[in-house]
Amino acid sequence: MSASVSGEPTDMAGDGTADAAAATFDGTSQGGWYIVFMTGLVAIMSQIDRGVLALFVQPIKRDFHLSDTQVSVLLGFAFTFFYVVGGPPISRLADRGVRRNVIAGCLAVWSVATTLCCLAQNFWGYFFARAVVGSSEAGCGPASMSMIADAVPRQKLPLAYAIYNSGFIGGGALSLIIGGLLLGLLKDVPPIHIAAIGVIYNWQLVFLFLGLPGLLIALWFRLTVPEPKRRGATKPGGYSMKEVGGFVMSQRAMHLPFIIAVLLMSFQLYGLQAWVPAFFERTYGWGPAQSGPLLGLFGLVSAVTGLFLGAHFCNVMSKRYDDAHMRVYFISQTLAVPFGIAAPLMPNPWLSLVFSSLSGICGSMASPAYSALIQLTTPNAMRSQVTALYFILANAIAGTLGPTLVALTTDFIAHNEHDLRYVMVGFRVVLGPIAAYFMYRSIAPYRDLFRKQRDEEAARTVAI
Repeated sequence: MSASVSGEPTDMAGDGTADAAAATFDGTSQGGWYIVFMTGLVAIMSQIDRGVLALFVQPIKRDFHLSDTQVSVLLGFAFTFFYVVGGPPISRLADRGVRRNVIAGCLAVWSVATTLCCLAQNFWGYFFARAVVGSSEAGCGPASMSMIADAVPRQKLPLAYAIYNSGFIGGGALSLIIGGLLLGLLKDVPPIHIAAIGVIYNWQLVFLFLGLPGLLIALWFRLTVPEPKRRGATKPGGYSMKEVGGFVMSQRAMHLPFIIAVLLMSFQLYGLQAWVPAFFERTYGWGPAQSGPLLGLFGLVSAVTGLFLGAHFCNVMSKRYDDAHMRVYFISQTLAVPFGIAAPLMPNPWLSLVFSSLSGICGSMASPAYSALIQLTTPNAMRSQVTALYFILANAIAGTLGPTLVALTTDFIAHNEHDLRYVMVGFRVVLGPIAAYFMYRSIAPYRDLFRKQRDEEAARTVAI
């Protein structure tokens, strides 16, 4: 494996593949946008396979006799703990090697695990499948964002990340749409008794239909997506996790308050999103076959709308402010909170969908800014690992504890599953303002770090 510290791009594949492919990436070629499209497709699959379980909270409780707290472990801890375990080694592999191969391999593994959910017969069967999905999904987001940063021009990054994140966020909506539609089609299928396995319920068949296409997409990704050359200075053998941690701590004026802000927003996202289908069933009487497609459709439209509005907002603000991306993140996430508070309190499900969508638009506007600001302030050869650090912290703490805290509050404080709506409001009321404070604290140090990184890159360009 060869590398360069002079600022010249490096063949990280070791077989000439990167050199041949990267020649097409001149900042305007369609090859770079094909990478954006394909990584977005992988993001869709990751969120479908991750999010569809939330649609089956009530069926899995009924058929396997689980409590809200047990279901929350499957929604949170079983996925996120192993996401944390898999994240560091896979992201380091992505920083050192061929990111295309890492992404394709991870997609194939979690697709198999999703398919196996069809056969699970108890809590531990689902726990194992969710653990495999979590550990393998850990590598795709950081590797994809790193590839995109090398595949499109710097000034186009917000748009590129809007396209990518439309898959990442929209996939969660599609999990509800597709899952709900499949469940409706399978509603008359009786339980299937299979010797040596057990009973397969109709809703479990949805996992089979969602998992198998991922294997085909993984093969297509591996065969058609080129590996772009890495821009900027690189380091032979890559950076160790200790060096990455040292870099983050050296820039702690920005990273520490921003990490806290991301954690608090993730608590709201993961903690509440996992219970939205159950909320609509308990509060308004909409079952998963009815609520799934509607939640997914409204979520998809609001997410895509917000992402491209956010990319445009970034471009407008970038003409005036060096800290534009952090400003956009702060403004967008803060605007999402009041709509999120109002949504569970609405007197009917349609108004709740409208307010949820408004919150979703505002929250999604922050995603392109979030993706771009991390990449623009991080050296190339540690981008996957720094991105993974944020993903891991959000998933390890918020993704694990969020759904469980909602469940524990409902089980042991509200004492009534129909009071879930008030638990959801409480999360927003408490965490939203605190998150806004730490986001605001991140703006000035981000501006300083952005200027420093920009000036260093300009100096290297002049030297070359």
